[in-house]
Amino acid sequence: MTDEAEGGVTEPVPAPRPRWRHRLIVTASVVVAAGALAGGFWGWSAASESRFDEASASLATQQAAETSAVHAYDARLRDVSLVSQRIRSVVDSPAFVGQGATEAATLSQALGVLEPLAAAQPVEVPAAVHIDQSAYRPPWQLVTEAEQFEGRTRASQQTEGSLRTLASDAAAAETSVYAAETAYFGNAATAAEQTISSNALSNRSVQVPLLRLIEQARNSTLSESRNGAFVDSLANAEAQVVASQATQQSELDDPAWAVRREVEAYARSLSNGVALEFVWAPEVSGLGDNWLSGTAESYDSDGGWSIISLNYTVEREWENGRNARALVAHEVGHTQVYRCWPLFSGDAFHQNSEIWATAWSISQGFDVPGSGIEAYGRPTDEQISVAGQCR
Repeated sequence: MTDEAEGGVTEPVPAPRPRWRHRLIVTASVVVAAGALAGGFWGWSAASESRFDEASASLATQQAAETSAVHAYDARLRDVSLVSQRIRSVVDSPAFVGQGATEAATLSQALGVLEPLAAAQPVEVPAAVHIDQSAYRPPWQLVTEAEQFEGRTRASQQTEGSLRTLASDAAAAETSVYAAETAYFGNAATAAEQTISSNALSNRSVQVPLLRLIEQARNSTLSESRNGAFVDSLANAEAQVVASQATQQSELDDPAWAVRREVEAYARSLSNGVALEFVWAPEVSGLGDNWLSGTAESYDSDGGWSIISLNYTVEREWENGRNARALVAHEVGHTQVYRCWPLFSGDAFHQNSEIWATAWSISQGFDVPGSGIEAYGRPTDEQISVAGQCR
């Protein structure tokens, strides 16, 4: 049925659209939006997780590098601290400047650079990163933690760089101290040698300890023992050489000791270059007045040297016959054993020192009781002949 409008024209009425089609469109839109949202979230999660993994791995690698730098720095710090303390004791020694003003100033300056570096405190290794891989982290948390790791990585890089710079500076300062120390002790050794050469009358027994200290001063492998006490010992040893020279010179110039000087000069004329020093005493080996007595201590170091002890009777009897000279020759014979070791240790003597010394004295022309015959018996002619080869 139609409605007739005025003029007789009838308008058609549109049929209503089905409602299920509208719902389908809305649902499809929602699904598309949800899919897009889910895809975006998945992409964000993947990117966040990748950034987190890279940041945590980089931090772990960097912390390992920082730990290595910490260990290297702490090892260097311990080393320079020991060196600094040792050289400080050298510089504080009362005898320090006396061993060479220029070298002492250089060493003091080098120590002034090293000490502040050696006074630094040890550094702790960085705390390791512990990550619970089983725990779920939303992307925003992953991003936050990744940013924290990245910040810590940058800080670790700066710390590592600083530590390596400090270690390098400490190593350079330590090298400078070692060089200055070598120059200082080298100069001290040269000065000590000059002390010996300019005090030639000093006893060998006081020269030898100084020679050992000179060797130590020049030996870089013994540097750890070169401290303030060593500097004091070197100075004291030099002082003893100078004092010994003064004593020997005083006795040499004193007419009261003229006979002793003559005895000593005679002994040295027989010694074939073995350095001799002498001790005079009322008794030697328990023998005093009316006995001629002497002993000899021989050493094979430093070119060979000996200490000969003589009692006062030798001095008194020096001009009374040949026995006093024979006894002195006997004691000098003891000093020759290291020079002529094959003869002394061979079949003729088998290292019998008294028979050797007696035979050597007789070979010098003293076939008298004082040569040792009275005390030890007369050696065989063969023994005298063998000892006579030691010239």
